[in-house]
Amino acid sequence: MTYRFFLWLAWLPVLLSGCASTLSTQVTRFHAWSPELAQSSFAFVRPVDPSRELEQASYEAAVAAELNRLGLQRAGPGQTARIQVDMSISAQVDSRPVLRPVYQEVPVFRPAWRDAAGRLHPAYWGPNPLGPRLVGHQQLLAAVQVSTLRLRLMDAAAQGQPLRTVFESTARHEADGSLLLAQIAPWLVRSVFVDFPGQNGQVSTVRFDAKTGEVLRPR
Repeated sequence: MTYRFFLWLAWLPVLLSGCASTLSTQVTRFHAWSPELAQSSFAFVRPVDPSRELEQASYEAAVAAELNRLGLQRAGPGQTARIQVDMSISAQVDSRPVLRPVYQEVPVFRPAWRDAAGRLHPAYWGPNPLGPRLVGHQQLLAAVQVSTLRLRLMDAAAQGQPLRTVFESTARHEADGSLLLAQIAPWLVRSVFVDFPGQNGQVSTVRFDAKTGEVLRPR
């Protein structure tokens, strides 16, 4: 008897959320934000990495656009900004254990039979009409890309005093590596500022329609 084995990929919930047109991020926020800060000026404090100067500038532009939407304005040359923006973004590939189902095709015995004309048909082994049978699972390692944005807004109003953090957030996206960091970065930035400043200490999942960019809210 000959057996054929089939390995079928089992999708991990952490890798894909919903349908393929949905993109999800996990966002953590802490803040001591006050409404008066919305009219402040801001500047980025992290030095520009010469090897990623244009890339970093594009990420800063995305953050600056969200801050502008909140009413803040970027400080001009020679001006002292009240809000200091510390932003970092990175991506790394991790290996995660994945259970994949193993299916086995088990032939079934078909006894001899006569048709309506009286002809005898011999017995035979044939495929199971119910399809392959689940016989267990195999543990494999799958590559998962974790893209992370960390953002801090610090108040420099008190001269001579240490900067006071008034907002900090981390946004993460996990996928099978089909998206590059430059592609996922705008979504991470948007995730941080959805319903800004949000609830203090809140950990939430932000879902987007990947085609329209609309935030998908629970109904």
